[in-house]
Amino acid sequence: MPKVGEQIEKGGRRLQPQQQKFLDNYIHKDMTQTGAARAAGYKSPNVRAVQLLKNPVVRERMEEMRTELESKYGVTITKSVRDMQRLRDEAWEAGNFGAAIKAEELRLKVTGLMVARSHVTHENVESLTRDEIVGQLQEFMERAKGRMIDVTPEQSPTEPELIDITYDSEEAVE
Repeated sequence: MPKVGEQIEKGGRRLQPQQQKFLDNYIHKDMTQTGAARAAGYKSPNVRAVQLLKNPVVRERMEEMRTELESKYGVTITKSVRDMQRLRDEAWEAGNFGAAIKAEELRLKVTGLMVARSHVTHENVESLTRDEIVGQLQEFMERAKGRMIDVTPEQSPTEPELIDITYDSEEAVE
């Protein structure tokens, strides 16, 4: 594979070093697109970030980088979204509403349906009533409604195997 900035067949080009720095910041350092462009040294980071993400060569390299991460760590967006939904549901059932809200928030961020914005809040989720928590979860879901694609499988392809547990002095316990 050609290195950054090298010529490739038919007169095409690979990324310039500044473009690669943008992608490194965006993919590996978990920055926003504007923050990544700013850190890469672009003068108009808002505009350049949008232009870079529309550039077919940059998009191709971004997909290559994501594929490399997926194969290296065995993590995909689909798997992460499914796991966050499962964790949200388990937390909700256990009555841990703060964890349920956080899991839903992370799930929406992973899918790009919720943009991470820094703001100061002094609200403690643990001090909220059940109805207030349900209201916040509903607000998150309403924001995402119509924009989210459900990638959760209908059923697990394999059912968990039930095994008998035996104790030293007892028969099998079902």
